[in-house]
Amino acid sequence: MLISHLRFSSLFVRLRQISLGVTLLASLVGCQTPLITIKESPKKVDQTVNLTGKVVHLAPFLGNGAYQIEDVTGKIWVVTTQTLPQLNQQINLKGRIKYQSLPLAQQELGDFYLIELERLSPLEQ
Repeated sequence: MLISHLRFSSLFVRLRQISLGVTLLASLVGCQTPLITIKESPKKVDQTVNLTGKVVHLAPFLGNGAYQIEDVTGKIWVVTTQTLPQLNQQINLKGRIKYQSLPLAQQELGDFYLIELERLSPLEQ
C-alpha cells in the first residue's frame, strides 16, 4: 500500500512539473519581439525614456502592479508602485529600461520592461 502511494505521488509530481513546463512554453510562443533588440541592450538598459502608448494588459500585485502598453512599434511591460491605469487608456510616462534574463534550453527568452518613474501629462511628452 505504501509503495503504490509513493509511486502515485512521484507520478503526480512529475505530471505537475510537465504541465508547468508546457504552460510556460505555450505562454512564450505568443510573445512579441521586444521594443528594444537584444543587440541594443548594453546601450539601453538603465536609460530613462519617455513613452506613450495604449494600456492593453493589467497585472495587479500586492503593493504594486504592472501594465503593458502598446504603440505602433510593439509592446512593453511597465512595473509601477502607483495605481494601475485603466485598460485601453492612452498613457504618457517616464521610465527606466530594465532587462530580465530568462535562459531556457540554451536560449535567451528574456525581455525588456520599464520601471515607471512618473506619469506625464500629454503636454510634457
